[in-house]
Amino acid sequence: MFKSILATDAHLSAALFNKTPVMAWQEGEMIDNGGVIEKQDEHTVTINNMYYMKSACEFKVR
Repeated sequence: MFKSILATDAHLSAALFNKTPVMAWQEGEMIDNGGVIEKQDEHTVTINNMYYMKSACEFKVR
């Protein structure tokens, strides 16, 4: 099943605002199976108290 990719800061901000469950992927492997985005900044996204680098990860709607 295709999951929407959150490819821009605007997509991530919308997911944060709407409390949309998000999964984090790195190199084709899921590294966080889902949670709401707690915060984001220029370089990172925080999900479940874990920081993920935007440059190294892909974020998908759960």
